[in-house]
Amino acid sequence: MLNFFKNVFKKGELRRRVIFTLGMLFVFRLGAAITIPSINADALTAGATNTGILGIMNMLGGGMLERFSIFSLGVSPYITASIIIELLSMDVIPVLAQWQKEGNTGKKKKDKVTRYVTLVLAAVQGGSLTYAFDKVYNILNSSSIWTYVYVVIIMMAGSMLAMWIGDQITQKGVGNGTSLLIFTGIVSSLPANFITTFNNLVTFDSGTQTMILGILWFVLFVIVYLAIVIFVVFNEGAVRKIPIMYATNSNPTMRTKDTTHMPIKINSSGVLPVIFASSVLAAPRTIISFVGTTDNNVLKTIDSMLNYQEPFGFCLYLVMIVLFAFFYSNLQIDSHKISEDLKKNGGAIPGVRTGLDTEKFISTVLNRVTVVGSIFLVIIAAIPIMTPVIWSQTANASLTLGGTGLIIITGVALETTKQIKTLITRKEYHGYIRK
Repeated sequence: MLNFFKNVFKKGELRRRVIFTLGMLFVFRLGAAITIPSINADALTAGATNTGILGIMNMLGGGMLERFSIFSLGVSPYITASIIIELLSMDVIPVLAQWQKEGNTGKKKKDKVTRYVTLVLAAVQGGSLTYAFDKVYNILNSSSIWTYVYVVIIMMAGSMLAMWIGDQITQKGVGNGTSLLIFTGIVSSLPANFITTFNNLVTFDSGTQTMILGILWFVLFVIVYLAIVIFVVFNEGAVRKIPIMYATNSNPTMRTKDTTHMPIKINSSGVLPVIFASSVLAAPRTIISFVGTTDNNVLKTIDSMLNYQEPFGFCLYLVMIVLFAFFYSNLQIDSHKISEDLKKNGGAIPGVRTGLDTEKFISTVLNRVTVVGSIFLVIIAAIPIMTPVIWSQTANASLTLGGTGLIIITGVALETTKQIKTLITRKEYHGYIRK
């Protein structure tokens, strides 16, 4: 590990990339701590953003929504816009489907449309959140129309600036910029969660024996946390390798074959199934919480059914994760396109005919590994829900103990480390050639 960091800061280009990335992340976190002018910070309560879809947004932003900072929307409008454009590119809108086939030129056109959609979504989300919070918690110093416009414009500008910072990190820094912004938001809340858990478990004024027992419980909590991290890292790196053989056009009397493999990740859908399932269940509950359920038994019933901390909602939540895992895995890996590309390039899977048989084989393997991947996602998603039931003192830390947060931070950390190692290897290779 020490040699790894020495190599990072020994290389000139890589050192500049790392410093640039850290500088951009510092600017982002600085803006995350600044509350929007005209917002009454005293009226903001932590409980307002701890549940529902607002809790997910607040967790991914590291408490930015809770403070109603200039980056309160973060990159969530950009992520939503990207998902929408990608889904519409799957032969839904012909123009987008055509751009999908145009390579880098089509990608630039899609990115431009994505930015426009991001701006619209930022305006809708910013306006909805400002109106809802002001009606329930009176967060605005003045409820005039111009104050609403002013706050929404700042939220839109903050979201677009966050998107620009992410793009700059991707181009000039290390790692994926958007993922790193989410990563820093989640990691920034970890110290507070550990401190809260320590204070809940350890009481210094209740006797030596109780204090020692509390410290042992906290040590156990840290060990469990590290065990979950190891479990996530192991599953994120697990792949199913499909052997591929390419026939070479050499001497007709001596044809040789190059053998390689096509890796399919056990969890090829990433964290999106958990986010989708959480959002689908949380969005109606968030709306109901602002409307109020005091005198409406129907709304109370719906709210209870969609609450994944209740038995029915918990089962529904896990089933939706499995369904979304299969849906997004097949969306990410197009077995038909892979089969066609192998056929065009002279590649084949040993023992499987090219064409339709190859397509069926890849689809079967993908669905089988997705079963394992979906079980992994179900376990990780269930941890933050089951932990407070079994271990009541960890209720305040349950959101980052598992689920979306842990998968994101481990996945981003692994990918960023992999890219840094690639840059180090490339630099050493070029240096060797020059010698």
